[in-house]
Amino acid sequence: MKPMPGRRLHLITWGVVAALLAGLAVAVAVLLWHTRADALDVAEARVTRFAAGAEAGMNRTLLSFDVLLAHTEELLALRARDRAGLDVAAADTLLRGVARQNLLLRYVALLDARGAVLASSASTGELDGVELPEGFLAAALAPAVATLSVSQPVVSPTSSERVLYMARQLRMGDGTPLLVVAQVPTEALVAVLMQGLEVPDMEVTLERTQGVLLLGVEAPQGTVERQERAAPALQEGSADDGVHAWQASARLSGKPAMVVARPLIYPDLWATVSLPRDAALAGWRQEALTVLFGALLFAATVVAAGSVVALYLRRMHSARRVVARSKATLDQALEAMVSGFVLLDAQRCVVQWNLRFEEMFPWLVSTIGEGVPFRRVLETTVHYHLPGASAEEKRAWVEERLQQQCTPRGGVEQLLPNGHYVQITERATADGGVVIIYHDVTDLRLATAEVEHLAFYDQLTGLPNRRLLLDQLGDASASAVRTGTHGAVLFIDLDHFKTLNDTLGHEIGDYLLQQVARRLESGVRVGDIVARLGGDEFVVLLAGLATEAERAREQVRAVAEKVVQLLAQPYPIAGQSYHGSCSVGAALFGSVLQTAAEVLKQADIAMYQVKAQRGNAVCFFDPRMQVALSARARLESDLQDALREGQFLLHLQPQFTRDGAVVGGEALLRWQHPERGLVLPAEFIGVAEDSELIVPLGRWVLASACELLARWQASPRLRELSLSVNVSARQFRSPDFVEQLSQLLLRSGAPAHRLELELTESLVLEDVEDSIAKMHQLRTKGVRFAVDDFGTGYSSLAYLTRLPLHRLKIDRTFVHHLGESRSDDVVVQTILGMARNLDLEVVAEGVETEEQRSFLALHGCDVYQGYLLAHPMPVEALQARYGDAPQAQPAAAH
Repeated sequence: MKPMPGRRLHLITWGVVAALLAGLAVAVAVLLWHTRADALDVAEARVTRFAAGAEAGMNRTLLSFDVLLAHTEELLALRARDRAGLDVAAADTLLRGVARQNLLLRYVALLDARGAVLASSASTGELDGVELPEGFLAAALAPAVATLSVSQPVVSPTSSERVLYMARQLRMGDGTPLLVVAQVPTEALVAVLMQGLEVPDMEVTLERTQGVLLLGVEAPQGTVERQERAAPALQEGSADDGVHAWQASARLSGKPAMVVARPLIYPDLWATVSLPRDAALAGWRQEALTVLFGALLFAATVVAAGSVVALYLRRMHSARRVVARSKATLDQALEAMVSGFVLLDAQRCVVQWNLRFEEMFPWLVSTIGEGVPFRRVLETTVHYHLPGASAEEKRAWVEERLQQQCTPRGGVEQLLPNGHYVQITERATADGGVVIIYHDVTDLRLATAEVEHLAFYDQLTGLPNRRLLLDQLGDASASAVRTGTHGAVLFIDLDHFKTLNDTLGHEIGDYLLQQVARRLESGVRVGDIVARLGGDEFVVLLAGLATEAERAREQVRAVAEKVVQLLAQPYPIAGQSYHGSCSVGAALFGSVLQTAAEVLKQADIAMYQVKAQRGNAVCFFDPRMQVALSARARLESDLQDALREGQFLLHLQPQFTRDGAVVGGEALLRWQHPERGLVLPAEFIGVAEDSELIVPLGRWVLASACELLARWQASPRLRELSLSVNVSARQFRSPDFVEQLSQLLLRSGAPAHRLELELTESLVLEDVEDSIAKMHQLRTKGVRFAVDDFGTGYSSLAYLTRLPLHRLKIDRTFVHHLGESRSDDVVVQTILGMARNLDLEVVAEGVETEEQRSFLALHGCDVYQGYLLAHPMPVEALQARYGDAPQAQPAAAH
């Protein structure tokens, strides 16, 4: 038995209410879950950022200790003497200078293998001995390779504060092992760990891999001096992003927490940051209570509304039944059709139609009706199908349509005034009537046209594509030869388009290409063809030019210069004004029959000549361009052979101090070509950079320099010289550059502190963070750095103060006009003053006159190189002149 209508409506209403309440409950649960997850994500991001800061701070601090302690070996010249030759008073003074370089240090002391103090930075008598933790002395002296060792925290007997000892193994000239030790208060390292911030709820520690605590800070108690329980060991295999788990135990309190552990650059040392889960979710709990209270109010409102709706639905039940019975099954089927429908009886009068028919033929809405002869419908329609036809033509069209209904057949296609294509299908009924179906096939026709369009036109700009251009260019070339006229091709490439695409995105790039296409179409003659080959390359085909080649050339240049001006106008892009430019290569055709590909290639070659001269210009093809390209290809092939056959060699240009002493040299690459003789870098470096041969070529130069430095260690005079090597941007940006150079130094045995890498300012600023990271890695191994051609780029104290530099090299363009150009004098004086304030050495390049050297010496220049002092020379010549034989005062080179 079916339930009563009122009961059924009641059940439906309360079912909806129940569904709403269930949905509300699910939504609230999902919301709370997501907000909880968001709260944990925010807390995790905060902990991760804090951990990264703590890691970076500790790495910088430990690295500064390591570099400072490692520098004492060179500072005290320990390798050049034995223990008996150690001047204690001088060593104390030097160590005091070392200690003053880092405010975190209490003192620096030099110990022998038994722990006795040989020298220290402390005042006389203030430091009788250093009480190191048990076993730390032996552990610090044990590694075969000197590295920084960090002790367990202990209480200093002199200051009664907790301290850590930083130690590094040194050796004297006779092989005697020594240990340089620095005392650091743990409170000083707390500021480094906490980054100068007061962060509630976080626990920050410095500990060893096995969980041994060196330093800990726990809110709100502050510094933790010992660990009540053994913390779990930290895994050596942890990723750089740390270990993330809200179920982990805080390193100090042991509460469930999110722990981020960051390994430091020194083995067995970790910085960890812990945030208890309860602290991370404190704010979320308050928010959850507010959401639950609001949800309860909303649920009460839904229940009240359900009660009102149930009452209303019961009263409206009888009215709904009347409406439901009025629905006709046939009407439902007809209105659901996507095609127009008309049913005619045997007398060709309208019986029924649907709404879709009225939508397709809106002008028939006032005409069509039940019992209306279909002739009248056609007589109304013909005025819209044939608006300009005569009365006789319109009557003939109506009669033809009526005649077709006498013998119904397949579909007839019509184009409506609104541009839609309609396929009309007529079928006879059993009682002699006709069923007419009107199906809209516009999408099918447009798709067919689109396929044909895609085969010959560019989808983005609507211009002809390469396929259609080559067909039209072939026809134009043949026609030009036949008629004795000329034609031309303009090959257009947008300058710096890749930069725009990479910085603003492909959508902006596509918009710019569309604007360029419209400008090109508006800027050429009627009948000229504009095509897009792909990317940012466009082609304009000019036909029907003058019969005289020179006159045709003038016509082409006028069009090409107009194109350059049009494309140089600003483009409104992303709310800003973008100024672009283009490179245009032009090639005439018509004198002889050429293929379309040959003409296009000639224009392409001419365009690349413009690119080589920084673009924004027009260039006509010249057969000599093809010759130059062939020569460049041969040069690239010869370079590959030269690398394989070892045809490269080094020349060195000596560098002198103010007193005339040789202190080093700059390695200059030369190519001993078997046929052309000695080739200078200016003739082949550009090709090497374009073909990416610069990377293996730069690797060969570094390897040769390392081998040379290692060989010089056997010569008492040459072993004191340094070698500077220019490093290209492509070579320095190689991901494995640091590893490759480290392997070269290791295999050759060259002293790393005698190798200086010269980097240009533009190279460093291209990716400052990557440059700093690589330079610091190599600096810890002893490699030195100089900024080459300083002053010609974007000089900035902001990056100079962050880079581990040793020298600045003043570009020869400033030195050349010293004493002649007031502006160059001021620039050089400014560079020298700035370098002096930053404690950097300065090398002046291109010193060719005594006046230049005197000016530089007067203002404090340290090192000089140039033709006045010495020309670049082969390695053997430098070794013979400045080797073990006594050095003479350098004179002007002739």
